Amino acid sequence: MEPIIITEIFNCNLQKVWEVLSSESDLKIWYFPVQNYQFEVGKTFTFYENSTSSEYLHQCTFLAIEPNKTIEYTWTHPTHSKGSSVVKWSFESIDENSTQVTLTHTGVENFSDAGTSFSKANFEMGWNAIVKTLLRNYLYGIEKLKFEILINATAEKIWNTLWLPENYKIWSTSFCEGSYYTGKINSNERIHFLSPNNEGMYSDVLFYKANHLVVFKHIGMIKNKVELPIDDETKKWTGSFETYRLTLVGNETKLNVEVDAMSSFKDYMNKSFPLALQNIKQLAEK
Repeated sequence: MEPIIITEIFNCNLQKVWEVLSSESDLKIWYFPVQNYQFEVGKTFTFYENSTSSEYLHQCTFLAIEPNKTIEYTWTHPTHSKGSSVVKWSFESIDENSTQVTLTHTGVENFSDAGTSFSKANFEMGWNAIVKTLLRNYLYGIEKLKFEILINATAEKIWNTLWLPENYKIWSTSFCEGSYYTGKINSNERIHFLSPNNEGMYSDVLFYKANHLVVFKHIGMIKNKVELPIDDETKKWTGSFETYRLTLVGNETKLNVEVDAMSSFKDYMNKSFPLALQNIKQLAEK
């Protein structure tokens, strides 16, 4: 099987890119919650997919470290598979303000004993998100903002409050009076989030599970209901995520929202999202 290869050029100098790929403190922010981390050949580190989960154990051992050029380590899932693979990060300075990063993952076919969750397609999707969105966001100062609220209503009712078009128009007024969306919120669908003047943003539904989770991948801008091509400004944030998750907490339901926000929009989001969550709560508890 051919290896997975992801290449991206970032408008950052080589030293900055190297640091965020090698520093434990940086990795814990944008990559995974690494544990037992020592940046030395032969040392092994571990992590789970996020700080609140212990389902998928990852175990990696450094094979090669060449400063500002290469980081290579094994990649295994010891609780799910007997297989092993190798991840390699390669770095190349294009000029003093841009760096090319190449991620190569070899041997994912060795995880066939772990089932379809460990398919090459899933690894490709994951690495694309890690390299082209998570790493990009961290390098460019795009921050993941988190909001939550407890609602005395069922997950199904809250879900309908969120995504029935007539309800969306009500709770989204905290962002812009008259906001609406077109398209169907379901797996692999394209959504247009629009203002009354028919400008806004187009996004893809990356993951969907009714009454539980939806992940939007924001792609580009819209003008006069027409999707605009990706320009240099859009490249700074295209591929950013916005996630809505519902979980049962006692007799109530918690709504968690995560949104990737550029620094110029951080204050706006921090002001508008709490108001939106209050609107959702009031609608769902009626």
